[in-house]
Amino acid sequence: MPDNVNNEVMDLMQDLYFDGPNARALLIGIGYRPAQIPEFRSGATFWPDVVLRLSSGIVANGIGRLLAAAVRDHPGNAQAAELLAKVAGPAGPVAVLCLFADPLRGSKIRIDREARLLGEINDLAGVAVTMRHAVRVTDILNAVIHGQPRILHFGGHGTADGRLVFEDDRGGAARVGLENMARAIKAVTAKPLDCVVLNSCFTGANAEAFRGATAAVAGSTTAIRDDCALAFARGFYTAVNAGLAVPKAYDAGHAEAGLAGCDTSGLHFVSFAGSPA
Repeated sequence: MPDNVNNEVMDLMQDLYFDGPNARALLIGIGYRPAQIPEFRSGATFWPDVVLRLSSGIVANGIGRLLAAAVRDHPGNAQAAELLAKVAGPAGPVAVLCLFADPLRGSKIRIDREARLLGEINDLAGVAVTMRHAVRVTDILNAVIHGQPRILHFGGHGTADGRLVFEDDRGGAARVGLENMARAIKAVTAKPLDCVVLNSCFTGANAEAFRGATAAVAGSTTAIRDDCALAFARGFYTAVNAGLAVPKAYDAGHAEAGLAGCDTSGLHFVSFAGSPA
């Protein structure tokens, strides 16, 4: 990273995160190991040390992730947005919001593995992944508002009639129709998402419900094995990280699942590009 950019990042961080607890929480949120965070005596000494460590690779894509978090926390800060554009290009990393729910307790191991996979993807430069676990119906709007994703990923159960299974306030199952999910997305986003990924059973056939909420939907019209859902996610997000467009990323996920020996006949992709909302 050029020294002049590093210096600008140091100055910005001192202005935005000038106390120890907030600075520490920010760094933990971007993947900085707590034991490696230096002692906070003052912003003037803390941030130059941290920025130099991030530039040396202590956290993968550390400067980019730091600036992406600053833009998220301070959406009106023009300097943060400008610096992020310098580091990651005009579009910045693709923001991915992952909503995980398993009230039926039938897929805990799969969801844990899926979360670990997406955490590893988050260490790459082209994506910025935010994960929410044990998501309740009442959490959905807040998660989308604060995540402002370009890709929304659901990991959990889908019902035979095409609904998503979230949690209720008591930890039980709460089934949400895709029409209501799409309405929630449209209510709190300024423009359609790039893609909704429904990494669950029986959700692909009703993808039309998301017209106007997203440019594309990836899902499955049948039951999908846990290892196949993981393989699809691995291929899809590896391609997104490489800068490929969503349709090609779907092709990559489909191919990865096929290479893993999965029956891919139920995988389903719908693009609304060029269609009226």
